Amino acid sequence: MPSFKPMAVLLWTGLLLAGAAAADPAFQMFPPSNLYPAYVADPRRPQFAVSVLGFPDPQIADSGDRRVGLKLGGRFGLLRVHGWQMDIEAGFTGQFDIEHSLDNVGWDGTYGFLLSSALGNGVSAQLGTKHISSHVGDEYAERTGRRRIGYTREEMTAGAAWSIDERWRAYAEAGRGFKTKREIEQEPGRLQLGFEHEAAGGLRGRLGWYAALDLQALEERDWQVDPTLQVGLLVPSGDRRWRIGLSVHDGSVPLGEFFQVDETYVALGLLLDP
Repeated sequence: MPSFKPMAVLLWTGLLLAGAAAADPAFQMFPPSNLYPAYVADPRRPQFAVSVLGFPDPQIADSGDRRVGLKLGGRFGLLRVHGWQMDIEAGFTGQFDIEHSLDNVGWDGTYGFLLSSALGNGVSAQLGTKHISSHVGDEYAERTGRRRIGYTREEMTAGAAWSIDERWRAYAEAGRGFKTKREIEQEPGRLQLGFEHEAAGGLRGRLGWYAALDLQALEERDWQVDPTLQVGLLVPSGDRRWRIGLSVHDGSVPLGEFFQVDETYVALGLLLDP
């Protein structure tokens, strides 16, 4: 069973903030925006997105060179008070093999509790706890005999972001797992770094373009750097924005059950910002 102690600490923090702010007109329940923006090119980011992935040399055994990537979920504000915001994050990330009747190769379920603040001068910070539970697809397991190794990851995270100006942003995050499985060579450390650029309204006054680079390294992979580059168009739609993005990823498969497998893919996707 997973340990919920770090999550309980964050939940109690949020409840204490709510109690302290109950008589304060400045506090807000279910805020509609985030104080700490999500990482655009992060392939493990919970969001609503569908992509077609092409693999020049697929490395997952008995898988095709074309897959559909599906992501569901996002980040949802619970409480904002005195410059701090409590959020919950949850999502599904899966890959489906086009060349084998869209069999599900594998999927990850994630959730987390996050506490963030905008500190001023474009700087924001975030503390959180995250859980990942990874699975092998039933059809893929039946066809290949591949069984689940039981990959789960529970970690505490700390991140900082700097909006250099209206167009440029950089971020860094560190995570440390507090429950690892030595039998599958899991290790606790994780580092993440990224840079993002947006030029909104550059095309016909509405459409804009963007570019984002995400770099991740896991101790369980001997700190090998796994880069993801994403470029594309920004499409406003009411209070939300769609992204039509082209991504290139070279490194660990972004599904926990295959964390020791390296693959390169190019993906074209439709992605929704929260």
